[in-house]
Parts: sequence; C-alpha cells; structure tokens
Amino acid sequence: MKKNTWPKALDFSGRVLSGDSRLVDSRYYTGTDFYASAQGITNDGAYYYCTGTVLPLRFHGLSKIDMRTGRVVMKKERYLPEELAWQNFNHYGGCTYFENKLYVAVEDQNRLHPCLAVFSAETLEFTGQYRILGPAIQPNGNLPWCAADKDNRLLYTGYFNHCDHINVFNIDTLAFLRHIPISRVVEHTQGGEMWGGLIYISCHDTWRKKHIYSIDPATGETKLVMERDAGRNLVESEGITICPTPDGAFFHQLDVIYPFTLAIRRYTAPKGLL
Repeated sequence: MKKNTWPKALDFSGRVLSGDSRLVDSRYYTGTDFYASAQGITNDGAYYYCTGTVLPLRFHGLSKIDMRTGRVVMKKERYLPEELAWQNFNHYGGCTYFENKLYVAVEDQNRLHPCLAVFSAETLEFTGQYRILGPAIQPNGNLPWCAADKDNRLLYTGYFNHCDHINVFNIDTLAFLRHIPISRVVEHTQGGEMWGGLIYISCHDTWRKKHIYSIDPATGETKLVMERDAGRNLVESEGITICPTPDGAFFHQLDVIYPFTLAIRRYTAPKGLL
C-alpha cells in the first residue's frame, strides 16, 4: 500500500509534549483500511493486527498490516461472528497477540456483558472461544482493552472510565483470577499492551493532549510515561502496541482522525527502557 501524504495545514500532529520519547513517523489509512483497523492494535514482530468498528455503518472488521512496509495484506470486512452477533455483541475494542491468536475485547449493544473473544492470527477467523464477563468483573459493561502477559500466561483487562484497578485472567481458559488495585485513577483508557513486565495504557483523556501510562501488575504502581499532542483536528486515541524496530520505533499508537482517517504513529522508547 502506498503511504499517504497530507498537507501540513491539516495539523494531524502527534508530537510528544512530555516524556523522553520522540515521534518517528505517522502512517495514514483511509477507506475500508480505516474501517477495519480503527480500534485495537497488536503485533507479532512482523505484522500489526487491528480491529475496527464503525457503528453508524454497522461495519466490523479485522486487518493484518506488514509492519515494515505499512501495507494491508489481509482484511476481514463486515465480519462479526454469528456466535457473537446473536447475543448483541456489536463493538470490537482493543486486541492483543499470543501464540498465533488474537484476543479481542468485545462489547455488547447495551454495554451489559462484554466478552473476550479469540481469533486466528493466521486467517483472522473466529476460533469459537470466548468468555462473557459478568457484572462482578466488568460492572459497567465496558471492555476497551486487553493485554497478554506472555511470560506468565495471563491476560489483563481494564475499564474505560475511572479505572482504579485491572483484572487478571488465565489466558488459556479465560477464567477470571483476581483484581489488582492501581495507584492512580486513569480515565478514558482505550488500549493496552505489555512489555518488560509493565502494562502500557493509551488514554483518550483530554481534548488535545493524550497520555500513555505504565502499570506494574505486581504492585499496581501507575506512572505517566508520555503526553502527546493530538493536533487541531478531532482525534481519538485508540489502541497501542509495542515492538522495537530497526528505525528506532517502540510505541505504535493508533489515532483516529475524524471523520475517516487512521494514523499509526510510531514513537521511540523512553530513555533507559531498552
């Protein structure tokens, strides 16, 4: 896919306001590439895997993108498995990669009973495995992100608003294990991914300034890692994934630039992290 270029006057921005990272570049997507990719993002070191939902168009999709070239190599358009659709699930959220599977946070139409659903990373097809999370685990029905702990075979989730703790699951069975209180409340959490024992959370928490936090699941300690400038346009921060690349990128952040543009912004690692 040819990389789009845009007039600077549009001010898509993405520059770093605080923290030790810097913006490497931004890759822009439109059309069905945007529709199928504008919610969650994860990676396996070679490919990004994205989820997308555009509720006014009743569009659900998944995509696979070559990390080196930025080319979309596979898409599932208007794809919502029947097993989920008949139970009123209608919104793909964040996703995470583990052992050739994509774990996806999915919300229902009435935001009463979200679920964790598993897809094949090779084909983007639904595997049939999913687990509905009741009110004792996700009391407000929102499930914006999930993050795999590959070393300990765990899966973490959180909340969209007023997130003061995270949830822990067995990644093989999706059985709920426990809650972990965190040291500061974070708002409008959209994406999460784990690296080096820490969970990094992307937040759509203010109009123009967006934030990335780290959470230590062992202690609950939560710290601000980066403050970003979203630009003058209406921009919504979405998923985040992590992968060191030869050109220096580390954080890979999804930003939706309304009405119909997606940016994958790539940032260097904070100093001392690598």
